[in-house]
Amino acid sequence: MLEDTTGTLSIADVAGREFEPTGSRLFMGFTNSAHWLRLQVRAPAKGSEVVLFVRQPYLNEIRLYEADAGDPRNWKTRVTGNHYPYSERDRPKSTLGFIVDVTAPEATYYLRLKTGNASQLSVEALTPVEAERIDNQFDMLEVFFITSMLALLLWAIYSYFLFRLPAVGLFAVHQAAYTLYGVGITGYLAPLIPDNLLVLTDCTAAITYCGVGFTTLLFCRELFKPYDPPPLMMRGLNALLLGFPVQLVAIGLGHIPIAVIINVILVRISWWYFVIMAFSLRREQSPSRRLLQVFFSAITLIFSTFWIANHTGLAVAISNLGRELLIVNGLIIGCLFAMILHARTRHLQREAQQSTIELNLSRQKLELELSLRMQAEKQARIDHLTGLFNRRHFIELAKREISRSARYLRPLTLLMYDIDHFKAINDTWGHNVGDAVLQKVSVLISDALRDVDIFGRIGGEEFAVILPESDANEAVCVAQRLCATISNAQFDIPDMQVTVSIGLAELNGRELSLEELLHEADQAMYSAKRLGRNRVVVARQGMSAADGTAHATSTDV
Repeated sequence: MLEDTTGTLSIADVAGREFEPTGSRLFMGFTNSAHWLRLQVRAPAKGSEVVLFVRQPYLNEIRLYEADAGDPRNWKTRVTGNHYPYSERDRPKSTLGFIVDVTAPEATYYLRLKTGNASQLSVEALTPVEAERIDNQFDMLEVFFITSMLALLLWAIYSYFLFRLPAVGLFAVHQAAYTLYGVGITGYLAPLIPDNLLVLTDCTAAITYCGVGFTTLLFCRELFKPYDPPPLMMRGLNALLLGFPVQLVAIGLGHIPIAVIINVILVRISWWYFVIMAFSLRREQSPSRRLLQVFFSAITLIFSTFWIANHTGLAVAISNLGRELLIVNGLIIGCLFAMILHARTRHLQREAQQSTIELNLSRQKLELELSLRMQAEKQARIDHLTGLFNRRHFIELAKREISRSARYLRPLTLLMYDIDHFKAINDTWGHNVGDAVLQKVSVLISDALRDVDIFGRIGGEEFAVILPESDANEAVCVAQRLCATISNAQFDIPDMQVTVSIGLAELNGRELSLEELLHEADQAMYSAKRLGRNRVVVARQGMSAADGTAHATSTDV
């Protein structure tokens, strides 16, 4: 390996220089230097084709020089990297690399690495079959990664629309950012990027990388809120969130390494901050505070171990397991976050179910109370035997209608009727038959009246009807029809005809009370009984008991 700190050396400059011994992997982190590798590649056992397989697909530029006996400036050269069109690669794969022919027992190749990303280069000389096998393994890992991440993402989206929890929505955003970052960093977005937008490749990768850290902070802040964390700790989280705009500004100004380094620092600080915050929570929720403490402590210790190893001799081995670590990291964080959210949504679901049960019980109780109240009100208004208005409610409605008729000078007539010889029916056939007669007479008269007419049972076998908008002549016709209907009806009483006597009193523009109008109609009804029953009598104005035998009209049926 040879480091070009100025990045200006050509192949002619380095070909004759001394190289430091190194393996096939180079790990230098972020640097402005260009790095050269001199590879001694042996010919394969069969054929001559060899694949120089590069594991890191996010490197900007890797240039290959094939050494021969001539002038280094004339050596064959090729270039690849994520700043170069996917269609121009030696192999149409997500991984980078070159295909070379090694005809001699051994051949020398030079690789020049220049990238704005972390300088991690792992290169192996493989047969085409071995390279295809590794690519297939990478493809299977990617399918597993995308499938797992999308499953968690779809669950989060479904749960958010079901429960509308902000924490679940932010988890969905975090999953989307991590999935996009994982697909991009492993090179699987390369076939989709237009050739004229390749310069945006690093920006996209940096934004998604920083977005993962930012969405993790947003999610954890929302996750901690129900546990009543100290206000000072929440303000600390808000301060950490301010790092994301700074990273965006750095990316916009072209300082992508600075943005990535800031994010690396923020991620390390954030996870330890989460641990401290988990132990400062003051209210118990679902899941429990103890579970959060164990979760954040365990994850932070695992990450810290990885971060320490990344700066020691294990860095080479870790860089070679980049895809596996990406998948494991995403699955661990995603699944554990999903478990925490699932516990919370289950708790909310149980609360919602309990609330639904309580609401249904309250609704049933209210409906029962309303039913009982309506039943009580109905019993207070309705005569239990006939189903007609009882005396009290009839009087209320009748007074209201008389007041309206008097105010607007509208006609109104009151009918009073009594079932003839009703006492004899009760004495002869019993009260059950008498009740049946009352019920049938009530039904027959109700069917013959209008909806606006007011019909009630005054007491015993006496009934009253208010006929709004009807004068005496119209009321007489109605009363005669009622008498005829009753006398022609068939009752289950052998050798006995049921009839009614009706007294009629007209308001006729007079200022009378209901009691006075009832009195006139009542006297007219008794006159009908004295005149032979089964008839209609119209009361004279001012008619009293003393002159009850004198009447304006007496009609036999």
